[in-house]
This record gives sequence, structure tokens and C-alpha cells, in this order.
Amino acid sequence: MKNIFVNIVPIFVVILSIPVSQVFAQADVLQWKFQKGDHFDVTLVQTSKAETKVDSRETSIDNSTTIVMAWNVTDVADGGAATIEQSIVSIELAVANPAIPAQAVKFDTSATADIVDEYSKSSKTLLKQIKPLIGLKFNVVMLPTGEIKSIELPPETATAINQLPETVRLRSLFSAKGIKEILGASAIILPTKSLDQGDSWTDEKEVATAFGKFNRNRTYSLVGKKTVDGDELAEIRIDAAMVPVSEAAAPGSALQGKLVSFSGSGNLYVDIENGFMKTSSFSNKLKTERPYREKQIETVVTNTIKMTLTKK
Repeated sequence: MKNIFVNIVPIFVVILSIPVSQVFAQADVLQWKFQKGDHFDVTLVQTSKAETKVDSRETSIDNSTTIVMAWNVTDVADGGAATIEQSIVSIELAVANPAIPAQAVKFDTSATADIVDEYSKSSKTLLKQIKPLIGLKFNVVMLPTGEIKSIELPPETATAINQLPETVRLRSLFSAKGIKEILGASAIILPTKSLDQGDSWTDEKEVATAFGKFNRNRTYSLVGKKTVDGDELAEIRIDAAMVPVSEAAAPGSALQGKLVSFSGSGNLYVDIENGFMKTSSFSNKLKTERPYREKQIETVVTNTIKMTLTKK
């Protein structure tokens, strides 16, 4: 079951790395524009499907994860660096294998006791393991460009994480070092120059994976304006690709096959009047191959992550 928890982390990372911008019609620089005392409710919904093929045998696993978080901006420095206290409010998870219904896992940390009583044994076990994450606080310092300057775990959070079961890698994944390493590989860096409608910019970063080293390339474009429920929103288009650099494995790991293809695209919608990201949706498709004895295992994973942010 440990792979289930690995899927949670990328969602947490996305929460920390989505850019916020101001009105681009005025050729403004895209920056985070938080103010001290800002409070936000954040909901992340990730759905994914992993399809694996070995010879004529095929399996499919569906995964749905919903994470609700609270953001509290506790400080904004003169240079614009914001300190954001983020806490996990609830986590809902559903994993289904159509071929083996008995292996289905489903739980919600906010569920009432009578509903939890109906969970399967494996669902109750996972719920018990992940419950300590609820309410944990992380202090994130972010520069106006979106660069993560630091991650701080308050003593009570560090203590709770040290007590998590290491069998599901939660302890290492949610340590300050683990979170910062993940954010360093995925944080979106915004341009410091002014941009007008139709302009674009790119972000390139080398990342080391179990499949080798890659350049992660992202292209962002200011598309235009859109009115949704009476709000005027700015639309930002994202296109992503992974280009191989070498076949050297990530430090401490052996090559586990090869990345055959990767593609991703999505949209962000920014509330122009209030200057914060309101909704986002990003989808990607990943195809890998790895040897298994004399056979080849082919896996295709499709992911969609949707985010909504509501200012309180």
C-alpha cells in the first residue's frame, strides 16, 4: 500500500507551487501578492489511472485523492517574501482495482465514526496511519517569483512526523528536508519582467529520477480574459515536457526501466480584481517500460489535478 501515500505528496507540492498573478492587461509583472492576514481554503482533487500490460495481461488501477488545506499568511517581508502557515484539514482517498474488487481502499479522515465502522480492514489501517497528518502545520517562505526560500516544521509537527510509520515513507517524505527537495524540483519560477497578453515564458530544470536525468521544460502563456460567474479571470496556459539528458540514475537508486514519453498541459485562472489564483487544472500522461525476467512491463499513467482556492 505504500505507493498510495507516494501519490499524496505530488498533490501537496502542487499546492505550494501554483503561481498567483496580478492584472496582466496593465503589463504588470507576474508575482505572488499575498498580504499579512490573508486566509484561504484550498481544495485539491487528483484522479489517476494506471494501466499496466505484460504480454496479453492488462491491469488497471483507479485512484482518487482529495486534500483540503487551510492557508494563513502570517507575514510578508518588505521584499515581498511571504510566510504561509499551511495545515492539512482532511484527506479523502479511494483506490480501486476493477479486476480485484476486494483490494479496494476507501477512507475519509473527516468521516464520522459510524461510517468508519463500515470501512474494510485495510481501509481502517491506512486511515489510522494517515490520521496524524491532519492538523499538522508547515511554514513555507516563498519569494514573489514563486521560489521556495525555506520550509520550517514547528516542533510539534516534527514530533508527530517522527512517530509516523516508516514503512510507508511518510516520515522521510514529510520531513523538512524531504519537502524542500520535492519543492526544489517542482516549484514554478515566475519571470521578473512585465508581460502582456499573448506573451510566454519558459522554465527549465534538470531533475534526476529512477529512469535517468531529464530536463523538465515548461512553457507558460498569457491567453486572455474569461468571465466566470461574474468574475473576470485571466487565463494562463501551461505545457510541459521531459527531455532526457543521460541514463545516469538518481543518487542512491538503480535504473528501474525507462521513461518512454511524458506530456502535460493545463490552465490557471486568476481573479483579476483580487489578484489571486482561483482555479487550476493540469493533466499529464506518463509512459514507462521496465524489464521483468524475460518480459517487458509497460505502464501508462494519466493524472488530472484540479485546485480551487477561496479567500475567506
